[in-house]
This record gives sequence, C-alpha cells and structure tokens, in this order.
Amino acid sequence: MKRKLTLLLGFVLLGVAVFFGVKAFLDLYSPTNVQTEQYGPAPVVLETADPDNPVTGQVPAAASLPEEGEQVLSVDFDALQALNPDIYAWLEIPGTDISYPVVQNPYNDSYYLRTNSDGNYSAGGAIFSEATYNGTDFTDPVTILYGHHMNAGNLMFGHLQDYYSDPEFLASDVHIRIYTRAGMQEYAVFAAIPFNRNHILYYNDMHDSYAFSEFFDSVMGIRELGAYVNEDHAPSDPETDRVLILSTCLAGDNTRRFLVMATLVQ
Repeated sequence: MKRKLTLLLGFVLLGVAVFFGVKAFLDLYSPTNVQTEQYGPAPVVLETADPDNPVTGQVPAAASLPEEGEQVLSVDFDALQALNPDIYAWLEIPGTDISYPVVQNPYNDSYYLRTNSDGNYSAGGAIFSEATYNGTDFTDPVTILYGHHMNAGNLMFGHLQDYYSDPEFLASDVHIRIYTRAGMQEYAVFAAIPFNRNHILYYNDMHDSYAFSEFFDSVMGIRELGAYVNEDHAPSDPETDRVLILSTCLAGDNTRRFLVMATLVQ
C-alpha cells in the first residue's frame, strides 16, 4: 500500500512538473510574445526617409534627421493605442531584432513585468518605463526602459548584451531610435556596462545637476571586463543633455544588470 501511494505521489508530482513546464514553454514561445509580428503591417511599417518630409511627423529640434534613402519606421499610434492606451512610444535599434512598443502603466510600475503590450499575461512582459520616475515625453534628464533578458534570446532584450558586447557592432556606431507622436529621436550610445541591481532613479536624483554629473562620471570610470564606454557621446551638460538607459538582467548573473546608455543627439 505504501509503495502504491509513493508511486501515485510520484505520478502527481511528475504531472505537475510537466504542466508547469509546458506552460512556461508556451508563455515563452507564444506568438503573443513576438510583439513586432502581432500588429501586422498597418501600425508599424518601414519607409524610405525623405529629410525634407520626415515620415514620422515633426522631428524635435534636438533629434537628428535620417539621411535620405535611409529606412525608418512609420508608426501609427492611433492603431497601437486602440490596442492598449498605455503604449506611448516605439523603441528600435536599427540592424537588430529589437523593435518594440514602449508602455507605461500609470498606477503600477511592475505591471508590465508579466504583461505584454497587448495587456495579456506573458512571461516576456513588455518594454516599459516607470511612471513613478519618468514621464512619457522623454524630456526627463534620464529615462530608463526595462526589458527581460529572455531565454529565447530574440525576445525583448534577450540579445541586447550580445549586440553591445560585440566590438564589430559597437564600431558601427548604431544609434537607438525612439518614435513618439512628436517624431523620431536618435540616441548615441556612450556606455554598455554590467551594473549592480540598485534602482538608479531611486538612489540618484537626476534632476539635480551634481547628482547627474557624479553618476555619469562614475559610469565613465568603469573598467570592468565586458564594459564599453565611449567618451565621445557621454553626457556633459546636466541642464540640457537627455539620456536613455536600456536595462535588463546580466547574462549568467541575474542579481546584476546590463545597461546600455545613450545620449540624445544634439
């Protein structure tokens, strides 16, 4: 009898393990996770840039215009926000598979850790910012966008560290693009670094010029293995510079973060 109960318990535990294994697999590889594919051709399309008539609308004065013939995204925010009003921007790193909507929940900063940009449950979450620390117009001194380092690799920020640890990729000086209703902004990368897990905007008031300068001076002094810094693009004026940070878990050590930092091109 005891042997039968042991076998029965074993089968139950095996069934539970299989169930959660299949669920995790479906969460990870479900089409609802591949957010650049689910929107179809209407809301987000590639177009050829005409500098005299930017396809993304009025380009802010601080952003650089795309060169003639360069491919840029045309983003239909009306269509995207009909799906989810929390979508307020689109993030693209040209030449990579990173191209996603950016969301922000006004009431719960951790909402999109396990919710995709359609508002559905997803282990992959979404690319998001925190309403406690950032607005949605990218005018804060520092804006941080968070994304999971997915085991599937090509989802969310799964390849972010791979790209920015590749000397050949870094030498190409690829910019990060943010699309909003106001237009396109380009950011030049000045650092790609392993970092501790401290919440940057909680511990550093980036609206304070001294705190801003002290933080980025410390970043530029990092010489850790796997760290990249480029003083040519580093922020120099805390009053006018605008910095974008992409944050994800460090590969092999999820107690630390991998950060890509970029300055708005003036």
